[in-house]
Amino acid sequence: MNPFYCYIISFAFALTVYAFQWSSLYSRLSLSLTFFIAATLGLHFIIGLRWKKSYPGWRPINTENPNPWKVTAFIYLLWLADFLYEGGVPLFKILFGIPYNYRLFGVPSLHVFTVTFASFYTVYLFHLYLSTKDKSVLLWFGVNLIAGVLIYSRAMVVFNIASSIMLLIFSSPRISKMGLVFMLTGVIVFFYLFGVMGTLRVSREAKVKYDNQLFLKVGEATTGFRKSIVPNEFFWTYIYISSPLANLQENIRVTEPVISFGRSIELINSELLFDFISKRTKRIFQLEDPSDARIPGPFNVTTIYSKSFSYLGWFGMSIIALTVLCLPWLYQRLLPNGSPYFHTGMAILCTMFLFMAYDNTIKFTGLGFQLAYPVLLTWLKRK
Repeated sequence: MNPFYCYIISFAFALTVYAFQWSSLYSRLSLSLTFFIAATLGLHFIIGLRWKKSYPGWRPINTENPNPWKVTAFIYLLWLADFLYEGGVPLFKILFGIPYNYRLFGVPSLHVFTVTFASFYTVYLFHLYLSTKDKSVLLWFGVNLIAGVLIYSRAMVVFNIASSIMLLIFSSPRISKMGLVFMLTGVIVFFYLFGVMGTLRVSREAKVKYDNQLFLKVGEATTGFRKSIVPNEFFWTYIYISSPLANLQENIRVTEPVISFGRSIELINSELLFDFISKRTKRIFQLEDPSDARIPGPFNVTTIYSKSFSYLGWFGMSIIALTVLCLPWLYQRLLPNGSPYFHTGMAILCTMFLFMAYDNTIKFTGLGFQLAYPVLLTWLKRK
C-alpha cells in the first residue's frame, strides 16, 4: 500500500505504452520532459522506501458498523434521485439510443456526495469482506459496484476496482503464480471491455452498428498497429494511457507561460482544490484557465502536470510535483493507523497516485473527495 510506488507504476507504464508509437498524432518526448519525469520517479522511489518501512501491516476490521443493506439502500435512494432528475437510467438510455449528456447527469451538489460516498463505501465493503470472508458482504459489494455501470461511468468503475485490488494485494501474504496469472488476465480482459464500451459509444454517436474501425481513424492508428494481431479494441486503452503524455508534450512545445504572483494563486485554486470548489471560485472572481495545447482530435485528457505548465511553466510543474510528494505524509497524519477506515483510505490514496499520469486526480472530486470520508468517519467514531 505504497502511493509513491503507484506513482512510479503510473508514469513508467505510460512511458512504456507511449514508446509503441501506434498513433501518428504523437511526437517524440523532449529531453527536458523525459528528465523531469525521470527525476520525479527517482524521488518517489527513494521516499517510497521510507514509506514502506513506516507503514503498518494488514489489519482486519470488525463488523460494528451498520448493516451493509441499510447503507446500500440509502445510497440507492440517492441514485434514484439522480435517475428521476435525469428522467431515466443512463445505461438504459444509451442502450436504447435515447439522448443523454453525462455532463448534466445528477442532482446539482447532491450528486457530488452521492458519487463520492457511494465509491468510498464500495471500497470499504471490499475491505470488510477481506476481513470477515462473509459472502453476503461480497454480494453487497457487487450491488454497490454495479452503480458505476448504471450511470455509465467508466471512471467510477475503474477507480473502485483499482482501490479494491489494492486492498486484495495488501491483504495477501504473497501472491501465487496462479493468482498473478489470474490478475494479469483480468486486467487484459478489462482493457478489452473498456475498448468495447468505448466502441459502443462512438458507434452509437455515428448511428452505425458496432464498428471497431471508427476509433482507429479518430486516433490515426499507424499501419504498424493496423497490421498487428492486437484487437482494435485495445487501441482505446493505448490512447487513454498514452495520449495524456502526448498532450503534455504538445503543451510544453507550444505554450509560453507568464509567471506572476497572481498566476500562482490561480494555480493553487485550479489545480490543488477540488474542482467542485474551484469551478465556483472561478465563476465568482471571473477567472479563466489558460489554454493548454493538445494533439488534434477529441483527446482532452492530460497528466497532472499539463495545466500547471500553462500557469507557471516548469516552476508550476515543480510545485505540483512537490505537493504530490508531501500528500501521502499529510494524509497519514490526518488518518490514524488505528482507524477501521485506515486501509480503505490508503487504498483510495494509492488509486489517486496510480492515475496521475492520466489526469489531475488531486482536484478530481469523484476520486479525491473520497479521502474525506475515512477521516470524517474516524472523527465521528471517536466522538
